[in-house]
Amino acid sequence: MNASMLFVVIAFGIALCVAAVFLWFLLRERKPLTLASQANANAKVYRDQISDLDREHESGHISDQEWQQSRDELSVRLLEDTAAIDDPAAKAEKPAVWTAVVLAVAMPISAMGLYMWVGNPEALNPLALKSPDQVDQKDLAKLAQTLADRLQSQPDNLQGWVMLGRTYRTLENFDASLKAYDTALKMSADDDLQLERIEVMAMQRQGQFEGEPWRVIREILQKDPQHFGALLTAGSASYAEGKYADALKYWEQARKPLDVNNPDLPGLENAIATVRDKLGMPTKPVPSVSSALNVSGQISLSAALKAKVSPNDAVFVYATPANGDRMPLAIMKTTVSQLPLNFMLDDSTAMTPERKLSMAGEVLVKVRVSKSGNAMPQSGDLTGASEGPVKVGAKGLKIEIKDQIP
Repeated sequence: MNASMLFVVIAFGIALCVAAVFLWFLLRERKPLTLASQANANAKVYRDQISDLDREHESGHISDQEWQQSRDELSVRLLEDTAAIDDPAAKAEKPAVWTAVVLAVAMPISAMGLYMWVGNPEALNPLALKSPDQVDQKDLAKLAQTLADRLQSQPDNLQGWVMLGRTYRTLENFDASLKAYDTALKMSADDDLQLERIEVMAMQRQGQFEGEPWRVIREILQKDPQHFGALLTAGSASYAEGKYADALKYWEQARKPLDVNNPDLPGLENAIATVRDKLGMPTKPVPSVSSALNVSGQISLSAALKAKVSPNDAVFVYATPANGDRMPLAIMKTTVSQLPLNFMLDDSTAMTPERKLSMAGEVLVKVRVSKSGNAMPQSGDLTGASEGPVKVGAKGLKIEIKDQIP
């Protein structure tokens, strides 16, 4: 039996199985399904998923950031799918005998006939599908809009505003993220929330913490000198400003209470080792991936877009984790005048020492041309990206800047 015939046989068998399911469904007497009962069923599914996610996080199989992002997305969907009131009483439906008979005969035949008429096996090629990054971005934007609309009628939903702020942060819509955090902080002056907000502010300023971010950090540490999040943020802010001795002080203070099984320990020890090396101090050996791991290749500008740029326009080249986290692991900045450009991203181009390219398995490499030089994507920016996730260590990538943000 050749491959085409085998495909037809399998497809016909699947059609028969589907028909059998429809027959069972139509011939049984069913109780009415109300909106509220469906909402309860949805809620149980989402709660089970959230519980599984929490167990994975507690066991150290996923990072804090992956756990928080996944938990936020599940919570948004839970909020959407359980906002229902019960229907008026409905009568039980009687078995649809004639419908079942027609379906039993017509479904397999019509399914195979339709496929033979308009089917195209090449459409199953995964390369024809949009990249996961594009799909996730679109879905996340829809979730953000849905949640924002819902919060207009539920303005006192603290957790909803926090989730909205985190979602907009992931989408790199920093202005909207800050507004959501501001609303949440009016309901709860939580220190961790304040730290999340100033991290967004620093991202908007391309890593600069001067002014309000530092004021918030100092206020929290004055109240609690051992506040873990504040110590980590203070270390990152100091490192970004080139104050390596201060960064070392904050990170070593954060390191003291951690036990050997703490999932934050490896990243923190790597950060400490990096800053000690910057200061010319002896470092203790810590487990790490070879610093030789990098991604490299060439970036070019599409001929169709050359008229839309100037030589001094900023070009950002950066790598983000393939798991959907949009915070760059490594980034470099140049100008259009340098294109075409041979690039290399490695640990020396990391935004912060605790998040290294060499510690990632796969990444997405992206390029953006910005006339404003702003780190936040804006309408009119030109973009390009790798054709999907690439392994750290990949060489010879060819990335063309060929799209424009509407």
